[in-house]
Amino acid sequence: MDPHPFGWLSLVPPLVAIALAILTRRTLLSLLFGIVVGAVILQGGNPITGLWSACADYLWVKATDWDKVQVYLFTLLTGGMIGVVSASGGMRGLVNLIVCFANTRVKGQVTGWLMGLAIFFDDYANMLLLGGTLKEVTDRLKISREKLAYIVDSTAAPVAGLALISTWVATEISFIEEGINQISGSEKPDAFLLFVESIPYRFYSWWALLLVPLVAMTRRDFGPMLKAEVAMLSQGPARNAASDDEGTLPESSSWLNAAIPVGTMLIAVIAILHWTGYQAATGEEVEPSLLQIIGQGDSYKALLYGSAISLAVAVLLIAPQRLLSVGQMGRAILKGFRAMLPALLILWLAASLAAQTEPPTFNEETGAMTLNGLDTAGYLKQLLEANLPIEMLPTTVFILAAAVAFSTGTSWGTMGILVPLSVSLSAGMLTSDGEPLDVADPVLLSVVGSVLAGAIFGDHCSPISDTTILSSQSCGCDHMAHVRTQMPYAILGAVLSVILGTVPVAYGVPVYLCHVLGVGAMAGTLFLLGKNPETLAAEIEAES
Repeated sequence: MDPHPFGWLSLVPPLVAIALAILTRRTLLSLLFGIVVGAVILQGGNPITGLWSACADYLWVKATDWDKVQVYLFTLLTGGMIGVVSASGGMRGLVNLIVCFANTRVKGQVTGWLMGLAIFFDDYANMLLLGGTLKEVTDRLKISREKLAYIVDSTAAPVAGLALISTWVATEISFIEEGINQISGSEKPDAFLLFVESIPYRFYSWWALLLVPLVAMTRRDFGPMLKAEVAMLSQGPARNAASDDEGTLPESSSWLNAAIPVGTMLIAVIAILHWTGYQAATGEEVEPSLLQIIGQGDSYKALLYGSAISLAVAVLLIAPQRLLSVGQMGRAILKGFRAMLPALLILWLAASLAAQTEPPTFNEETGAMTLNGLDTAGYLKQLLEANLPIEMLPTTVFILAAAVAFSTGTSWGTMGILVPLSVSLSAGMLTSDGEPLDVADPVLLSVVGSVLAGAIFGDHCSPISDTTILSSQSCGCDHMAHVRTQMPYAILGAVLSVILGTVPVAYGVPVYLCHVLGVGAMAGTLFLLGKNPETLAAEIEAES
């Protein structure tokens, strides 16, 4: 085995970024410092040229890369569309349309879950709209604020991460592509195709979503959530007045003001993706399949144009109704832009850091090797091949992603650091020299799914996570009460996703069978550990 050109130093930039993010809880500064450290190493330890290289060779290059610029614009335009739709009351109208069907405790919880699925395109919009709208409904049905916060939090990020149209999708694809760019060889998988095919392998995301209706329909809770539900049924709501008074939502308008722009984006993205994919695939002699067409489609162009069209439709639809003045419309768009800025910065810095970990390139004519980056995945491959079975890689990256997200409070920052490394590492461990990578390999797909799902699990359990804080605030729930009551449910989904998901699927168990076993195990656990809070509350009332 040839010695690695940088050895353990190739691990330093991502480890510095992770360690600082854990210690300081400032993901952006941690990523930036990791980039500077990586540039200094690549410049032979010279801090002056290293600092210049960090700015000129990485930060500036990734800020002006057209593929990345399209991702940045898509994220901003989608945020602007959501801002206009929310400010006009269209989103609340859509939510109110669904709320009218909730008249029992079970229906109230299932309705909240269905509404979370309906607002699939952004986790922040999901939490703010659901929490602000459902508080009165759940209070009337005697559903605790802790349960409402759990429903909102456990639906928002998983559905946004799984949806093909969301503020997450371009970023997730971009992170995957950063890892693909580090794979040696000329034949590389399509990032969008790998993203789509990894969706069934995101066990925690799926099972966290499915656990919510299981809890509702079995009428069973356990742990701190059971106590919160019994207290609500026995004593009524203990309102958090500060949270209830903050951030009132706009008056409701027609639900079509939300459905039409969102539907337009969905149709436009699919149509453009199909058109660009068909144009790219028509040169082949055999008529391309739908999967081949989608795989060869220009996802960046589709997302960019789709988001621009949807924002234009939202403005043209709402302006004639005079729901917003010109100034209010502009402020709503800018507010949507601002909400997306942290995600853009994380995406930019994570792409710059990933560029420093790229492998060398080889000139086929001369055989000369050019060092483009630190080849971090190459060193990890050498390190892990002798110590870690390839079948345990999905579980390892799931646990690592969960630990980083829990410690830092950001799933996006975690994905930005770990997805490129995980993709390139798994590809390197699965292929020999010159052997093409099988994009349908369950281990590869499970690695991609595990790192994305693990980041969401860590985020769900972290008390410093922005989504955890936002969901508790929007639902008028004490923040630490939300963390304590949600954590046992999140841990249940995570433990089962390892035992019945990442481990067996890597050893050849069909992914659909893993899902059947996982859902069955969750239901069985609820019946084994859970109790009906209504029964307990009735017993307490009878005793008193």
